[in-house]
Amino acid sequence: MKMSKHGDMEAIERQIRLWLKKMKIPRQNYVNLPSSDKVLLHNLVCARTFSLSDAQLRTLYQNLVPGKRRAAGEVGPAAIDLLTNEELKKFFMPLTPGEKLPDLYKY
Repeated sequence: MKMSKHGDMEAIERQIRLWLKKMKIPRQNYVNLPSSDKVLLHNLVCARTFSLSDAQLRTLYQNLVPGKRRAAGEVGPAAIDLLTNEELKKFFMPLTPGEKLPDLYKY
């Protein structure tokens, strides 16, 4: 990985860290995502882009589900199929400006 791409990925992770914390998604789940999914997630929760298909949203959601829930069988193809597209969009809602305040002065 080139240094500039590595720096870009660090910037993406820094911007998405608070969202992951709010959604109680372990950092390791995010780290395990392929770079393309990390960029998609960033676009959803930071740039508010909803040009993803329903299948892409579902796949991204399934990859982000905390391991404990996945191991407990709470999430799987059947459970994800029960989610509506609106529920998925709500899950991927960006943070409000007030939710971002604690992080503003760190960088």
